[in-house]
Amino acid sequence: MRRGVRMWPVVLGVCAALLAPGPVSATPATHAPTGGSAPAGPDCERLACVALTFDDGPSAATAELLDDLAAARVKATFFAVGDQVRWWPDRLRREAAEGHVIGNHSLTHPRLGASTPAQVRAELAGGEQAIAEVLGERPELVRPPYGSFSAEVRRFGHPLVLWDIDTRDWDHHDPAQVLARVEAGVRPGSVILMHDTENQRETLAVVPELVRRLRGAGYTLVTVPELFAPATLVPGGAYRDRASAVRPVEHPQPWDTAPASREQDSADAVAGTLVWQHPTGAPDGAAEAETVESGLRPGECRTLVSPGPPAYAVRNLTGHDIELHDRPDCTRRTGTVTPGEEIVGELYSVRVL
Repeated sequence: MRRGVRMWPVVLGVCAALLAPGPVSATPATHAPTGGSAPAGPDCERLACVALTFDDGPSAATAELLDDLAAARVKATFFAVGDQVRWWPDRLRREAAEGHVIGNHSLTHPRLGASTPAQVRAELAGGEQAIAEVLGERPELVRPPYGSFSAEVRRFGHPLVLWDIDTRDWDHHDPAQVLARVEAGVRPGSVILMHDTENQRETLAVVPELVRRLRGAGYTLVTVPELFAPATLVPGGAYRDRASAVRPVEHPQPWDTAPASREQDSADAVAGTLVWQHPTGAPDGAAEAETVESGLRPGECRTLVSPGPPAYAVRNLTGHDIELHDRPDCTRRTGTVTPGEEIVGELYSVRVL
C-alpha cells in the first residue's frame, strides 16, 4: 500500500472530448438534459466538474441545505420523491427558484427493477405528476430508487441518472465518512450521491466543508445537465458519470470492470469497488439493479442492505479478498470472494481483508 498519498489532490488539468451517444433504448428520440437546449454554464469539457445530487426530498432538512448551498454559491440536482413533494411543495419551489435542477425519483421509492410494468409506469408517472403540479413543468431526468431499473424503466423515455460516488450517508450518518468516501473515489465528471431527508441532518451539515474541499482540490461544482453538456442524453440511457455520455451504460454500475491492484491503494482506502445485485421478479428480464461500493477500508465491515432483501450476487473489483456474511454487521461469515471473482448467494454484509 502506498503511504504519504496527498489528501484531496489538486486536479491539474482535464481535457475530455465528448462524442454524441448512440441510442440504447427502443425510443429513437432524444432529450436535452432539462428538456431544452444544453444549459450555458461552466465548460466541463475543459474544467474538472463534479455534480452534487440529493435524493429522497424535499424534507424538513431541505431549507438548511438550501441555505448552505446558497452561501457557497453551488447549484445542485435534487431527485424528488412524489409523496415528499406533496408534503413539502414550498421546499421544491424554492429549489427550482434558486436555480437547482429537479429530477424524478418516483412516487413512493420502490425498487423499480423488481416491479411489474404497470407498477413502474404508475411510480414514474406519479412522481412526474407530483412535481409538475408544483412547478408547472415535468422533470426531464429520472433517478431510479436504489439504482434499480429494468427494460420497462427505460421505456418510460427519460435519461436515467445514476452515480459513481455513493456517500452511503443513509447508512452511517457520519460526516467524516461522507468526506472520506468522496475523497476516495472522486474524479473529474463524478456524480456524488447524498440524501435530503430529516434523518440526514448530521451528514447534510458537512456539505459546506465538502464543497470547500472539492474546490480546494480544483473541482468545479455543477448541476447534472451542466456536467453532461454539450452531450445529448438519450431517453432510457443510463449515465453514472460524465464519461458515460460517450457510451451510456447498459447496467447501473461497471460489473465487468477489471479489478484494481493493491498498488493502486491510497493511504487509507483500497482501490477498486465491490459491485452487488438484488434478486428480481421483473417479468421482462433480469433487473439491472447493481450497486457499487467504493472507499472500502481494510478491516471495515460494510452492511450492504439493512433492512431489505439480501444481495444475491457480488463481484470483487479490488485487489483484496473480501469476507461475505449472511447477517448485517459481519456477524456470520459464509465465504470469501477473491479479486476478480463473482459469487452468487445470500449476503447482507462484507469485510475487506
